[in-house]
Amino acid sequence: METSGTDFAAWGLAADWPSSRWIEPIRGPRDRPSRGVRLCHASDSAMVLTCTYPRAQVDDEARTWGFDPVREMAFETTYTQANLALHQISSPPERPDGLVGSLVSHACQRADGYRDWPAARWGEHEAKTTRLASWHSGFSVAYPDAYVIVHACGAGLDDIELVLVDDLSGYQLSRDPAQLGAMHWELWPARPDFGCEELAAMLTTA
Repeated sequence: METSGTDFAAWGLAADWPSSRWIEPIRGPRDRPSRGVRLCHASDSAMVLTCTYPRAQVDDEARTWGFDPVREMAFETTYTQANLALHQISSPPERPDGLVGSLVSHACQRADGYRDWPAARWGEHEAKTTRLASWHSGFSVAYPDAYVIVHACGAGLDDIELVLVDDLSGYQLSRDPAQLGAMHWELWPARPDFGCEELAAMLTTA
């Protein structure tokens, strides 16, 4: 993803990140522009993903389809969180029947109740947060011109500080993440692993 293809400002971590940083587009439907941009930060012990969605684009899509844009951001949070949790599974290599469907159902049901999620403060802005497996995720509608989602593993979301990132040169943009020490969120070698049964049990108690 080239910076020239991003016509909106991205929100990222205010603090310096000591290890790997890269940027990913957030894909939308085929043949349509990216829905947003994800700034990724990984170290040996933690990963933090900050996701920016242009508010005007999200609101336009919501009006077209008759959706509540805030609920859609809640679902974007829980759906991505479910995918992140799915990639923590260490064994067996085959996913049991019904697990993916259960994760999607969980994401939908959890998103429906976003108004009751615990609140966190990101600087001056309030965010709604939720947990699954090792991931603590949240979203905020308080940022100007954007909806912002943050996913963290090995780091907390309380009192997180975000800033507009004007210079993306510190993020790898065009090289294959697999050639950069497996720094993609799906390939993170330091992620805490667990089994399918453990994840399934989490869904029944969430």
